[in-house]
Formats: sequence, structure tokens, C-alpha cells
Amino acid sequence: MSPSGRAVTAADLGLLALRAGPAAVFVAHGFVKLFGGHHDRTVALFMTVNIPAPEAMAWVIGILELVGGLALAVGLGTRLVAALLAVEMAVVIARVRWPQGFLGAAEFEVILLLACLALFGTGSGRISLDAGLSLRRNAR
Repeated sequence: MSPSGRAVTAADLGLLALRAGPAAVFVAHGFVKLFGGHHDRTVALFMTVNIPAPEAMAWVIGILELVGGLALAVGLGTRLVAALLAVEMAVVIARVRWPQGFLGAAEFEVILLLACLALFGTGSGRISLDAGLSLRRNAR
């Protein structure tokens, strides 16, 4: 059963899977940027592709990926988080990956971008904290 008390549907499970994939990727990437020794590499990359304030932006992106990935996993603030992560992926594609080509470079980020855009459009689904919070607001 979903938080609404209705039976879980294939669409609900599909949205859960759609959140889980990018969530795992973003959590892993955010973790290594913040705690896994990749912060300096991220700063260097940002300097190479002319990202303003590369040191600060490396922290911001690491936090966005880690916290945003966790939020996607549980379905909390899904539309906002998905929009922010979609913007990040668009910048990564435009500044870093697209010049390297599609195959072997940009295709992974394109999939993440499209998944985030889909979540922005659909929301998190009924198997999520967003759905539970919506039920509480409607019950008042």
C-alpha cells in the first residue's frame, strides 16, 4: 500500500525506479566530491572549463549531489531537486561532455538530465515522502 492507502501500481514502482537510479549516481558522486578526495579534482575541472568561483562551486555541487541524491531516493522535494540537478547536468553536458562527443562522453549525463526532467515533470509518485506530506496537508 502507498501512503494514500491505495494499492501500489506499476506507475508508482516506475517512478520509484526512476528516482532510485539517479539518486544512487548523485549520492556516490557527491560523496566522493565532499569526502572521497575528489574535491581538488573537481576544482581543477571547474577552473579548466571556466566555472566561476571554482572552489565554492565545487562545494555547492558536491552538496547538491549528495543531499539532492538522498532527497531523490526518499522522494522529498523531488521537483525542485530534479530541476537543480537537471541544470547541473545541462551545464556539464554543455561545458565538459559535448565537446568530447556523444558516445563515450555525453550519453551518461544526457540520461541523467532526461531522468531529472522526467521527475521534474511527474513528481515523485505515491511511494515517497512528498506523497506522505501531501496527505498530511490535505488532511488538515
